[in-house]
Amino acid sequence: QWLSALCDMRFGGILADEMGLGKSVQLISLLLARRGSGPTLVVCPASLVYNWQAELEKFAPQLDVAVVAGTVPERARVRGESHEVYVTSYDLLRRDVESWARMPLWCEVLDEAQYIKNHETLAARAVKALDAQHRFALTGTPIENRLSELWSIFDFLMPGLLGSYDRFRERYEAPISEGDDEVAERLREAVGPFVLRRLKAD
Repeated sequence: QWLSALCDMRFGGILADEMGLGKSVQLISLLLARRGSGPTLVVCPASLVYNWQAELEKFAPQLDVAVVAGTVPERARVRGESHEVYVTSYDLLRRDVESWARMPLWCEVLDEAQYIKNHETLAARAVKALDAQHRFALTGTPIENRLSELWSIFDFLMPGLLGSYDRFRERYEAPISEGDDEVAERLREAVGPFVLRRLKAD
Protein backbone atom coordinates (compact mmCIF):
# COMPACT_ATOMS: atom_id res chain seq x y z
CA GLN A 1 0.00 0.00 0.00
CA TRP A 2 2.85 2.38 0.85
CA LEU A 3 4.65 1.75 -2.44
CA SER A 4 1.38 2.10 -4.35
CA ALA A 5 0.59 5.39 -2.63
CA LEU A 6 4.01 6.76 -3.62
CA CYS A 7 3.35 5.63 -7.21
CA ASP A 8 0.00 7.42 -7.27
CA MET A 9 1.63 10.64 -6.08
CA ARG A 10 4.57 10.28 -8.49
CA PHE A 11 7.09 10.08 -5.64
CA GLY A 12 9.98 7.67 -5.24
CA GLY A 13 10.87 5.92 -2.00
CA ILE A 14 13.34 3.82 -0.04
CA LEU A 15 12.19 0.49 1.33
CA ALA A 16 14.72 0.28 4.16
CA ASP A 17 13.48 -2.67 6.23
CA GLU A 18 16.22 -4.61 7.97
CA MET A 19 17.60 -7.62 6.12
CA GLY A 20 15.33 -10.65 6.11
CA LEU A 21 12.00 -8.82 6.35
CA GLY A 22 11.05 -9.34 2.71
CA LYS A 23 11.88 -6.16 0.81
CA SER A 24 12.04 -8.02 -2.50
CA VAL A 25 8.68 -9.73 -1.93
CA GLN A 26 7.06 -6.38 -1.13
CA LEU A 27 8.44 -4.91 -4.35
CA ILE A 28 7.28 -7.93 -6.35
CA SER A 29 3.78 -7.50 -4.93
CA LEU A 30 3.78 -3.91 -6.25
CA LEU A 31 4.81 -5.13 -9.71
CA LEU A 32 1.94 -7.63 -9.68
CA ALA A 33 -0.57 -5.04 -8.47
CA ARG A 34 0.52 -2.62 -11.22
CA ARG A 35 0.95 -5.24 -13.92
CA GLY A 36 0.40 -3.88 -17.41
CA SER A 37 1.79 -0.42 -16.64
CA GLY A 38 4.99 -1.00 -18.62
CA PRO A 39 8.46 -2.55 -18.24
CA THR A 40 10.37 -2.53 -14.96
CA LEU A 41 14.14 -2.77 -14.58
CA VAL A 42 15.61 -4.23 -11.39
CA VAL A 43 19.29 -3.33 -10.89
CA CYS A 44 21.22 -5.29 -8.27
CA PRO A 45 24.71 -6.59 -7.45
CA ALA A 46 25.86 -9.29 -9.89
CA SER A 47 25.68 -11.91 -7.12
CA LEU A 48 21.93 -11.30 -6.73
CA VAL A 49 20.78 -11.25 -10.37
CA TYR A 50 19.69 -14.89 -10.41
CA ASN A 51 18.28 -14.62 -6.85
CA TRP A 52 15.92 -11.95 -8.19
CA GLN A 53 14.97 -14.17 -11.11
CA ALA A 54 14.23 -17.04 -8.70
CA GLU A 55 12.21 -14.80 -6.33
CA LEU A 56 10.14 -13.43 -9.21
CA GLU A 57 9.48 -16.93 -10.56
CA LYS A 58 8.51 -18.15 -7.08
CA PHE A 59 6.22 -15.31 -5.99
CA ALA A 60 4.98 -13.99 -9.35
CA PRO A 61 5.22 -16.80 -11.91
CA GLN A 62 2.72 -14.97 -14.15
CA LEU A 63 5.21 -12.12 -14.78
CA ASP A 64 7.44 -12.36 -17.85
CA VAL A 65 10.98 -11.93 -16.46
CA ALA A 66 14.27 -11.72 -18.35
CA VAL A 67 17.83 -11.58 -17.03
CA VAL A 68 20.07 -9.21 -19.00
CA ALA A 69 23.53 -10.74 -18.64
CA GLY A 70 26.15 -12.56 -20.70
CA THR A 71 27.94 -11.18 -23.73
CA VAL A 72 27.27 -7.82 -25.41
CA PRO A 73 25.17 -9.43 -28.22
CA GLU A 74 23.23 -11.55 -25.70
CA ARG A 75 22.38 -8.51 -23.61
CA ALA A 76 21.36 -6.54 -26.70
CA ARG A 77 19.09 -9.38 -27.83
CA VAL A 78 17.24 -9.57 -24.50
CA ARG A 79 16.86 -5.79 -24.29
CA GLY A 80 15.36 -5.88 -27.78
CA GLU A 81 12.70 -8.34 -26.69
CA SER A 82 9.50 -7.29 -24.92
CA HIS A 83 9.44 -8.36 -21.26
CA GLU A 84 7.58 -7.15 -18.17
CA VAL A 85 10.59 -7.25 -15.84
CA TYR A 86 14.28 -7.04 -16.72
CA VAL A 87 17.02 -7.84 -14.18
CA THR A 88 20.61 -6.69 -14.62
CA SER A 89 23.65 -5.82 -12.49
CA TYR A 90 25.07 -2.40 -11.66
CA ASP A 91 28.22 -3.20 -13.61
CA LEU A 92 26.37 -4.30 -16.77
CA LEU A 93 23.99 -1.35 -16.57
CA ARG A 94 26.99 0.96 -16.45
CA ARG A 95 28.34 -0.66 -19.64
CA ASP A 96 24.97 -0.63 -21.42
CA VAL A 97 23.71 2.72 -20.14
CA GLU A 98 23.30 4.32 -23.58
CA SER A 99 21.02 1.50 -24.73
CA TRP A 100 19.00 1.48 -21.50
CA ALA A 101 18.60 5.26 -21.61
CA ARG A 102 16.71 4.92 -24.90
CA MET A 103 14.16 2.51 -23.38
CA PRO A 104 11.25 4.16 -21.51
CA LEU A 105 10.58 2.27 -18.27
CA TRP A 106 7.56 2.26 -16.02
CA CYS A 107 9.74 1.58 -12.97
CA GLU A 108 13.43 1.39 -12.10
CA VAL A 109 14.32 -0.43 -8.88
CA LEU A 110 17.71 -0.45 -7.18
CA ASP A 111 18.40 -3.35 -4.84
CA GLU A 112 21.23 -2.90 -2.32
CA ALA A 113 20.98 0.78 -3.24
CA GLN A 114 24.00 1.61 -1.09
CA TYR A 115 25.92 0.68 -4.28
CA ILE A 116 25.27 4.26 -5.43
CA LYS A 117 26.23 5.88 -2.12
CA ASN A 118 29.09 7.72 -3.85
CA HIS A 119 27.28 10.02 -6.28
CA GLU A 120 30.43 10.54 -8.34
CA THR A 121 30.79 6.92 -9.48
CA LEU A 122 29.88 5.74 -12.98
CA ALA A 123 27.31 3.33 -11.51
CA ALA A 124 25.51 6.18 -9.73
CA ARG A 125 25.52 8.30 -12.88
CA ALA A 126 24.24 5.38 -14.97
CA VAL A 127 21.18 4.58 -12.84
CA LYS A 128 20.25 8.28 -12.83
CA ALA A 129 20.45 8.51 -16.64
CA LEU A 130 17.50 6.19 -17.33
CA ASP A 131 14.01 7.29 -18.35
CA ALA A 132 11.71 5.84 -15.66
CA GLN A 133 8.30 7.07 -14.48
CA HIS A 134 8.82 5.59 -11.00
CA ARG A 135 11.97 4.92 -9.01
CA PHE A 136 12.42 2.88 -5.84
CA ALA A 137 15.43 1.88 -3.77
CA LEU A 138 15.80 -1.17 -1.51
CA THR A 139 18.49 -1.08 1.15
CA GLY A 140 18.77 -2.27 4.72
CA THR A 141 21.47 0.38 5.29
CA PRO A 142 20.30 3.71 3.82
CA ILE A 143 23.17 5.45 5.62
CA GLU A 144 26.31 3.57 6.62
CA ASN A 145 28.90 6.29 7.09
CA ARG A 146 28.04 9.71 5.71
CA LEU A 147 24.88 11.70 5.01
CA SER A 148 26.06 12.13 1.41
CA GLU A 149 24.98 8.50 0.90
CA LEU A 150 21.38 9.44 1.64
CA TRP A 151 21.65 12.46 -0.67
CA SER A 152 22.89 10.26 -3.53
CA ILE A 153 19.96 7.83 -3.20
CA PHE A 154 17.47 10.70 -3.12
CA ASP A 155 19.22 12.26 -6.13
CA PHE A 156 18.28 9.03 -7.93
CA LEU A 157 14.73 8.83 -6.54
CA MET A 158 13.63 12.46 -6.86
CA PRO A 159 16.36 14.76 -8.20
CA GLY A 160 16.16 18.20 -6.63
CA LEU A 161 14.23 17.23 -3.50
CA LEU A 162 17.31 17.82 -1.33
CA GLY A 163 18.87 20.37 -3.69
CA SER A 164 22.35 20.13 -5.16
CA TYR A 165 24.98 18.25 -3.16
CA ASP A 166 26.80 21.51 -2.31
CA ARG A 167 23.56 22.99 -0.98
CA PHE A 168 22.77 19.77 0.96
CA ARG A 169 26.24 19.75 2.50
CA GLU A 170 25.89 23.36 3.59
CA ARG A 171 22.29 23.07 4.81
CA TYR A 172 22.30 19.61 6.44
CA GLU A 173 25.52 17.60 6.37
CA ALA A 174 27.90 20.14 7.94
CA PRO A 175 25.58 21.24 10.80
CA ILE A 176 24.53 17.64 11.59
CA SER A 177 28.16 16.46 11.66
CA GLU A 178 28.76 19.18 14.25
CA GLY A 179 25.92 17.85 16.40
CA ASP A 180 23.02 20.13 15.45
CA ASP A 181 19.97 18.09 16.52
CA GLU A 182 17.50 20.64 15.21
CA VAL A 183 18.85 20.35 11.66
CA ALA A 184 18.93 16.54 11.98
CA GLU A 185 15.24 16.60 12.88
CA ARG A 186 14.51 18.89 9.93
CA LEU A 187 16.20 16.41 7.59
CA ARG A 188 14.25 13.53 9.14
CA GLU A 189 11.02 15.42 8.48
CA ALA A 190 12.04 16.14 4.87
CA VAL A 191 12.84 12.53 3.95
CA GLY A 192 10.60 10.66 6.44
CA PRO A 193 7.54 10.30 4.16
CA PHE A 194 9.71 8.60 1.53
CA VAL A 195 11.51 6.07 3.75
CA LEU A 196 9.89 2.97 5.25
CA ARG A 197 12.14 1.23 7.77
CA ARG A 198 11.09 -1.63 10.01
CA LEU A 199 13.31 -3.55 12.39
CA LYS A 200 13.30 -7.25 13.22
CA ALA A 201 12.94 -6.29 16.88
CA ASP A 202 9.58 -4.71 16.08
